Amino acid sequence: MIRNAFFVLLIATTPAVALDLSVPGGVETSREVSPATSVRLPTSAWSRDTGPPVVEGAIRKRTVRIGGGGQTTLQLLAPLRQELLDAGYTEVFSCQALTCGGFDFRFQLDLLGEPDMHVDLGDFRYLLMQTEQEDPQSANQISLVVSRDAQAGYIHITEVFPKSLPPTDAPFVRPAQTTSVPGTLPSTLENAGHVILDDLDFGSGASDLGTGRFQSLNDLAMWLGANPTITVAIVGHTDAVGSLAGNTALSKRRAESVRARLVEDYGVAPQQMQADGVGYLAPIASNLTEEGRSANRRVEVIVLTD
Repeated sequence: MIRNAFFVLLIATTPAVALDLSVPGGVETSREVSPATSVRLPTSAWSRDTGPPVVEGAIRKRTVRIGGGGQTTLQLLAPLRQELLDAGYTEVFSCQALTCGGFDFRFQLDLLGEPDMHVDLGDFRYLLMQTEQEDPQSANQISLVVSRDAQAGYIHITEVFPKSLPPTDAPFVRPAQTTSVPGTLPSTLENAGHVILDDLDFGSGASDLGTGRFQSLNDLAMWLGANPTITVAIVGHTDAVGSLAGNTALSKRRAESVRARLVEDYGVAPQQMQADGVGYLAPIASNLTEEGRSANRRVEVIVLTD
């Protein structure tokens, strides 16, 4: 339920009662529901010797995005933890990035993929809580993973119900793809020197950019127009499926498609941009998982000169 950029997450405290877990400024970006499946819910930091517990039941996964990157992961997580404590949940385990186990811990989690859930391997927090029940097997469990980048905060919610899913207030409707928050792309380029254009749409295996206008391209065009002496590189990236030569060629064609769209539809001066591709040589996630491969398939802008 989205009202005035104030997301209310209905969490079940008992099979018949739901908790309004509020996320100010949050927008639900994806949802996955299964009436009977299993999920890994770590109860300790990653260990090479022992895997995380696997729990079964009705499972609901959701992602929430909060525009702007001003809040720390602790600021994102703390109010949610307190609301759950107030509702009678108890904390089972929590950790932060490297103390969790970094890369290995992150990729043992069953999370929905990019771009709905972005996890910075150096800046994320994990929390597992459950309801108080005489029979531990009948307790509801909830895990939260929070992370952020320069443009937004990200929250992943996994709920496990031993018996059945509680009723929901409304069906999920995916919001329009406007993942770039106006004003943040320029500041990211100026402060970090690069940014991923995370709202672009290419068909599977295709090199041509989808039709329509994209907020990230609009923001980039306005910034380049206001800074005519700046030049950037538009760089395509792929996952590691296929040959290096084939992926390098595909990534370059995608970058060139983005550059052409910026010139033709957004009026950017062609001399301000160059396009190239590096295939799978610069991953930002593991190519061993689908969500990692999805994250690696991207187009990035890098500031070159002023």
